Amino acid sequence: MVNFEYNNEEKTIKVIFTGRLDYMAAGELNEIIQSEPIMKNRHPEDSLIFDIGGVDYIASSFIRTCVIHAKQAGAGKFAIINCQPLVKKTFKISGLDEVLNIS
Repeated sequence: MVNFEYNNEEKTIKVIFTGRLDYMAAGELNEIIQSEPIMKNRHPEDSLIFDIGGVDYIASSFIRTCVIHAKQAGAGKFAIINCQPLVKKTFKISGLDEVLNIS
């Protein structure tokens, strides 16, 4: 459901999601992300990347998780990559497609 990778050279933390991020799954994710040692030891210069290439559905609670972590990461330090078209459309409908730096 979620894996973490740290790239020391690029100073990035990549959070890789797979599966369906429905209400139940997305509700647990924020706690999992917050408790991950990589995230606890995150430095201000580290960028945070959510890779959702393996996700075909997101609930609004996952969008909330994205907004929370984008704010914590700071300006220009958060991105969502590998969005499936339907998932990208969900972000677009919410009006957050450009604010959250989604590709």
